Amino acid sequence: MERELGRLPKGEQITGTPTADIRKRCFSLFKAQYKDTYSTILETWKEAKELENMGGTLAQRQQLFDKSKKNLNHTFTALSKAHGFEGAYLLAGRVVNQDGGLGHVFMTPGAEKFFVTRCRASEDEIIGHFKVHI
Repeated sequence: MERELGRLPKGEQITGTPTADIRKRCFSLFKAQYKDTYSTILETWKEAKELENMGGTLAQRQQLFDKSKKNLNHTFTALSKAHGFEGAYLLAGRVVNQDGGLGHVFMTPGAEKFFVTRCRASEDEIIGHFKVHI
């Protein structure tokens, strides 16, 4: 935070927690300084934080993925049966060197073959396209 506050004009002292307006000004100054690359800088920072905060082992990450997949499948199925809502979703891990095997496609009965019919891609192909996208 000190580094960001350092972007403010000289003589402007901030004591305590910066207000939302001060943070907005700091962000505007950051974007102005790195106008062509600020989004790449922020994305790289986000990825580093994700890796830093990820914790756990690959097996724990796989367990979390499987649990999330199971919960989403159950929710989609329940909505389809109870209310006639149909849906399809893709789920994939985005950490390149760790999440190679984390990919899942789900479709309710009314949405079967959606990706093959509309996207002209098998489940494996659509997961591959999605992983490249994220």
